[in-house]
Amino acid sequence: MTRPNFEISLAKGELGEVIVRQIMENKGWVVYKPITDGAHPFDILAIKNKDRAIALDVKAKSRMNKFPATGIDKNHFLQYQAFSFKHNMPFYLVFVDEAQKSIYGQSLDELEKKRVVHGVSYPFDMPTSYKQVRLWPLVAMKHIANIDEIMANKLSALSQRNYQYIA
Repeated sequence: MTRPNFEISLAKGELGEVIVRQIMENKGWVVYKPITDGAHPFDILAIKNKDRAIALDVKAKSRMNKFPATGIDKNHFLQYQAFSFKHNMPFYLVFVDEAQKSIYGQSLDELEKKRVVHGVSYPFDMPTSYKQVRLWPLVAMKHIANIDEIMANKLSALSQRNYQYIA
């Protein structure tokens, strides 16, 4: 896979964040997002009933083709994990998957539980040409919502995969 265009990745990520924010707010969460430009440690801080706080990072991307899994840059994972430990706050990854037309996610604590799926042990660190990717099986994810056809098409238009998605 070629390195993605940052501006297109940013636009797709922002669209995914809007979708997740709306879902969270509809479920009674108060959502806070960074207002400072530039890099930030996570996408959303959410508080429910003034007594529960979680951090989330939203990934607008389809699952892998060759494995029933998805993942993120391992360095980002390590940063999220360190934030979670330091602040004693649950950290969630939420995936907005246009090919599956699904939004799913899970806490890092749950994702890091050892699992074997189709002979592959997870979590699994996969090397790529320019980074390590931390992978987790889809069975570890909790389904959050479905994506309608219109939104799936908007997200797909911003996809930068250099190969076709295979369901």
